[in-house]
Amino acid sequence: TYTLTMAPQNASSSGSSAPTSLPSYTDEQLHNALLNFYGGSSATAETCGHIFGFGNPKHEMSMLQRITATTMLDYESKLNGQDDTDAAPSIATLLEQASSFHTAHGPILPLQSIIQSKSPCMTLAAEFKRASPSKGDIASHLHAGEQACVYFGAGASVISVL
Repeated sequence: TYTLTMAPQNASSSGSSAPTSLPSYTDEQLHNALLNFYGGSSATAETCGHIFGFGNPKHEMSMLQRITATTMLDYESKLNGQDDTDAAPSIATLLEQASSFHTAHGPILPLQSIIQSKSPCMTLAAEFKRASPSKGDIASHLHAGEQACVYFGAGASVISVL
């Protein structure tokens, strides 16, 4: 059984918040969640071979795969009404939130078009992340907006802020 522990998303930038534990799932449940995402019984080695290490019997899922599968299982329980503490938002609520975000911040940028417009030159994508579930605090003292400007100044065409 695997329990994922990570800092809450609303943690302060000081990084002093205590981690929270998420539900425990077996490796089999995590594997099945990912396998179902890739088509279940119709999945092929091309679409989901990486989940099982391309046949390597000693393969263990990466932290990102575990986080993805855990999130999928958690959300599934919200959709099925099994999680009374935090129900999944309705489609109408999600659409309203998307519309509000669009009004406040503008349209979603077409990432593929931005990258292709730089061809044949190389395009640099930079990522800002304060903490990682597997590594803990990384840059909890930095400000995302200021760091994005530094990345842009260094030539980044795309900046991801997690």
